[in-house]
Amino acid sequence: MLVDEDLVHHDAHQVEALQELERLRLELLSYKLPPLPKMPTPITANKSSSNESSSSSSSSSFSGWFGFGQSSGETNRIVEAVSSVLRPAPPRGVYLHGGVGSGKTMLMNLFYDSLIQEPWNTEKQKIHFHKFMSMIHKRMHQARNNNINGHNVSDAVLPAVIAETARQGRLICLDEFQVTDVADALVLQRLFTGLWRDQGCIVVATSNRAPSDLYLGGLQRDRFLPFIDLLKESCQEVSLWESTVDYRLIQKVESGEMSSLWFVGTEGQVALDHLFQDELIGPEQSTRSMELTATSGSQRTIPVPIANTARKIARFSFADICKKALGAADYLVIGEHFSTVVVDRIPTLTLNELNWVRRFILLIDALYESNVKLILHCDEAKQASDIFVVENKAEVAANHDEVFAFDRTISRLQEMSSRSYLHRKWTGRSKARQKKGNEY
Repeated sequence: MLVDEDLVHHDAHQVEALQELERLRLELLSYKLPPLPKMPTPITANKSSSNESSSSSSSSSFSGWFGFGQSSGETNRIVEAVSSVLRPAPPRGVYLHGGVGSGKTMLMNLFYDSLIQEPWNTEKQKIHFHKFMSMIHKRMHQARNNNINGHNVSDAVLPAVIAETARQGRLICLDEFQVTDVADALVLQRLFTGLWRDQGCIVVATSNRAPSDLYLGGLQRDRFLPFIDLLKESCQEVSLWESTVDYRLIQKVESGEMSSLWFVGTEGQVALDHLFQDELIGPEQSTRSMELTATSGSQRTIPVPIANTARKIARFSFADICKKALGAADYLVIGEHFSTVVVDRIPTLTLNELNWVRRFILLIDALYESNVKLILHCDEAKQASDIFVVENKAEVAANHDEVFAFDRTISRLQEMSSRSYLHRKWTGRSKARQKKGNEY
């Protein structure tokens, strides 16, 4: 329906993700949600120290947290343990991961909003992962501040926090799941073990990281690895990395948030830097320099100063890509490896820089052929026709084919910023596979 109304565009990778979310939705509707386990007794500070009954009560309360010392507490613990084994397993959640702009959050929102039937209309919560973890740490901090007879009960805090979290809704939708903080990393396994196995929660999450790449390079990561296994067990992993359309970029242009994919001058450079790192790459992602092989079996290499291969994004200065001795074959290889290319610091060109003009024309032709999304920054030019300035154009064109050829480049640059072009599927990967066959 949304596709028919032209509100969204058909995307095979998003369809696959939607099928998995629909599987979960149907399973939720047929799943009989069991009652929540008994809420742990809240931890409260004991203000009386000498009264024997108060001391006894405090001791019993303290023992009850750990499941010993009080027959009824021990009985409840055993009953709950048995009940958790006999309780039907909840449906398996979904973990969507992919690049910036691949539509992960939109898909999760569609799924979340579709659950209007009881009990899921009230048994669901949706929250950004950073906010979710901030809430968890805040609740833990509040509980740690409560002591009984001067004994800190931090080891008994998490069960109460887990239970309170589950009471907010046992379908938990977490947007932008990423782990960068050691405090989060060390608490996640116990937290989600409690949510999944003890409370029967179901998790749907979006992330820029595959499960195996979470907290990559983090401190004490070996202690975090069991959580990855738990996550894979509890959620079906769906990858959107093969998606070749950056919907966030399209949305920014169509909504008017970005006037175009064209940036000018110093202010434009700052805006482009922000777009590149925060939106195209992502704040938790890094870039690196790399080299591409010009053609199969060739020793020639093409330097790429800034790249993120996971996002399939490359960034060049004009000097890097047009002032050096590169040709059409080199530019085609770039288009086959990267779905988005940024070129900045483009000067105003004249007949004195014809070699640079030729290379720029070849670059645009090659990227256009693979439907690469192109973002440009110019020192001064505010539109494509201002990049190559020629006086007495009619006279000069007779002796310089580049003048006529650049008219085609202007037309292509205008088309490459259009809505229809931005929605085109990047074809670079398929072209590379055709060239390299099974070696790719």
